[in-house]
Amino acid sequence: MFLSEIGKHETSLMECLFTRLEVEVTMTKNNNSNFTLPPTNNGKSQIVFQPPWYYGVTYIGAHVKFTKESAEKVIPRFLSTDGEGWVYIAEFISTSEDNWDYMYQDPDLVQYMEGAIGLKVNFEGKNYLYFPFMWVDKDWALVRGWLDGYPKKIAKIAMTKLHHLLPKYNKPERGLKMGGYAVRGGGVMFRMQVELEERTDSLPLKNFGPFLNIRRFPSRGEGEVDLYEIVSRVRDETKYGEIWKGKANVELGGYVNDEVNLLEIERTIGGYHYTLYFKVTTTQLISKKIEEAISLNLK
Repeated sequence: MFLSEIGKHETSLMECLFTRLEVEVTMTKNNNSNFTLPPTNNGKSQIVFQPPWYYGVTYIGAHVKFTKESAEKVIPRFLSTDGEGWVYIAEFISTSEDNWDYMYQDPDLVQYMEGAIGLKVNFEGKNYLYFPFMWVDKDWALVRGWLDGYPKKIAKIAMTKLHHLLPKYNKPERGLKMGGYAVRGGGVMFRMQVELEERTDSLPLKNFGPFLNIRRFPSRGEGEVDLYEIVSRVRDETKYGEIWKGKANVELGGYVNDEVNLLEIERTIGGYHYTLYFKVTTTQLISKKIEEAISLNLK
């Protein structure tokens, strides 16, 4: 009888411990204050707040064809490409569900500029849009991009902006010329100009496929997890404004830490100006390249 009671108490204790552990894990996973560093009791210092994230964006872009040989130099070996590409500069207004108040409390924390060079790639028989190069001008935009697998770096980025009261530059119209550039360190990453010709109802990006991003967080110590995931960022909602197309000119640069100079443009197909709203909550796992605890033999 005595042993039976002990067994009951042990079972009850184990159930209690597992229930507590389950609750603690759930609380940690869903705790808004622990989404990114630095974690504090109320979470107001974390650099990126948890999704959903909302984006209002103004773009100028260029549809280009890089030489196949040059494009293959800037992608990992498990991807292939024919060199079809997309280059853009954009102005972002973006916030998470948790910090809409930043729109008036600190507008600098919901606005940023971005420049990128993308390629249509093939992975395991399916086409995707992959960005070997991407730059932003805010730290929080960089960290948020890394969380989802975008290779963002900090740069100075500028583009033409319109104002409805300005003469000439008040709205998109035939003959309007727009331009921009991205500069990092001692080098110009790229410059681009577009000249608008007519309205259109779609972008060539629709034929590139979904996004393909690489989440890479290497291990540096005994027993740590070495993470290398291929994911696709999922847009929950998407809404386009006006889309204009026309001509484009793209000048590539690069420097010691940005191998843009490896790319060669075979031809420029067209230029675009458009606005876009989208919402993001999750990524979708495509493949795991590495996710294991490793032992480091450090001498």
